[in-house]
Amino acid sequence: MPASSREEALKELGRMVREKREDANLSLEEIYERTRVRLEYLQGIEDGNYRGFPDLVYIKGFVRTYLSVIGAEDLKDEFISWLNKSEAVKEQRLPPTNVLGNGTSPTKGFKPASHLWLFAVLFLALAGSGYYVWYSWNSNLFIVDLRQIPEETPAPVTEKEKEKEKKLPSADLPPKDMPAALSADDAFLSILPASQSIRPAPKPEPVKPSLLIRARGDVWTRVTIGEKVVFTKTMKSGEEVSWDLTAAAKVTYGRPNMAEVVLNGKALGPANPRGSKTSETYIYDPDGTYKKVQPQPQ
Repeated sequence: MPASSREEALKELGRMVREKREDANLSLEEIYERTRVRLEYLQGIEDGNYRGFPDLVYIKGFVRTYLSVIGAEDLKDEFISWLNKSEAVKEQRLPPTNVLGNGTSPTKGFKPASHLWLFAVLFLALAGSGYYVWYSWNSNLFIVDLRQIPEETPAPVTEKEKEKEKKLPSADLPPKDMPAALSADDAFLSILPASQSIRPAPKPEPVKPSLLIRARGDVWTRVTIGEKVVFTKTMKSGEEVSWDLTAAAKVTYGRPNMAEVVLNGKALGPANPRGSKTSETYIYDPDGTYKKVQPQPQ
């Protein structure tokens, strides 16, 4: 049968499919929503034009699906018969990718490119670099021959410079007016002017004995220096008092952890950091020593 007869038969079948769809009051968009077959393929079935379709097996599937939706299964055998005889579907085929709008078929005959040549080039480059370094090291290319460096020739000494050297005193000989019995230190001091003579450093002045008490919170305090009570008061936070120690000081704290002590300029911290619910008495001597007075047993 001529090819034109096959094409005319498929066009006639497509016209009948269109009439069935229109009788069912369905649009191509509604057919697409039900079958998920692309609109251009549905239009091609109704027009009898299968150029641009994928393989024949897909065309048969599209036709069966379309006919089942519009209730025209009686046309299926005639459709399949003409499709099997048709050769027009072989022209201008698209690759079977995304034919249903949501699938992907593998590409036939594709082989991934080999990258072995790239690794081979890198290996040869590394090997060549390593050989060059080894050859250069063994050939002493990195060794500098100091014998090849020219020595600097000293400039010739003129007659005027020789005369100046004769007039200068030798650094190894002491001055003519320096006594031979002087030591090196005495000789050094003798050449210094009087205003620049080395003087011994002044001795540090002794620390004056003193006692300072600083309140960290409310604390009752009584201070006795020698035999005289010099202070009795409840001190407030931040308040401080101090005395010069001419004799040992006896200090009683109502809350020992609330009184910080500085003796002879040295900070001792709280009298009793751990605190105490009872009063405590301490003795502070002018030499910087101190001790806690143990309560007498009753």
